[in-house]
Amino acid sequence: MWTTAETLLDFSDMDLILRGATLPDGRTGIDIAVKDGKIMAVEANIGARAARENDAAGRLVTPPFVDAHFHMDATLTYGYPRYNQSGTLMEGIELWRDLKPNLGHDWYVERALEYCDWAVGRGLLAIRSHVDTTDPTLGGVAALVEVREQIKDYIDLQLVAFPQDG
Repeated sequence: MWTTAETLLDFSDMDLILRGATLPDGRTGIDIAVKDGKIMAVEANIGARAARENDAAGRLVTPPFVDAHFHMDATLTYGYPRYNQSGTLMEGIELWRDLKPNLGHDWYVERALEYCDWAVGRGLLAIRSHVDTTDPTLGGVAALVEVREQIKDYIDLQLVAFPQDG
């Protein structure tokens, strides 16, 4: 967990300090010290310098957002193979059943990566995604495993087997 400034031996080698942030719990004027991509201290008035310092005064600093239930293999499919006229889950499942025989590896990867760019831009850095496992080739699974590897430095992507058709 985080340490306090008193317990850190040396703040001089911090990579980044955010200064004067507001935290979700209501505290204001809080500094956040980061080293090697890890938060080392969260407290007011850290008496040190870092290679990079950002003024966060008046800005809310929060943990990243998490999407705990997503279907990344089906992302950005609105209108394919046609629109869901009823807006119901049952019609959505039918549409997915009609669409998935026509999907290739690149199709899954391109849409998933586009979605990931959107997610990061909105502060979403952890996604738990179901992946349809009823395709005997597991094409969607293979594609999303590749995507997970490509985005691992900025999104924590957990893939969960989902037997869509039972």
